[in-house]
Amino acid sequence: MSPTVIGIFILIFIGSVSGWFFSRSKQMETPVKVMLFVLYFWASVFVQLMVFAALYHFDLLTGFL
Repeated sequence: MSPTVIGIFILIFIGSVSGWFFSRSKQMETPVKVMLFVLYFWASVFVQLMVFAALYHFDLLTGFL
């Protein structure tokens, strides 16, 4: 499996775990929890992509690629 596919799976896994973690503590109806999960999932993925883009821009990922 290529490193890109592994990286995408890790990104999705971390986003799913953080979305579940942040949305489960809210005391609301199920549809609202689902919407919060989706919101937190995409926010987490966006933050991760920004961090990896900054690391790549400053050549801090050269040993891993």
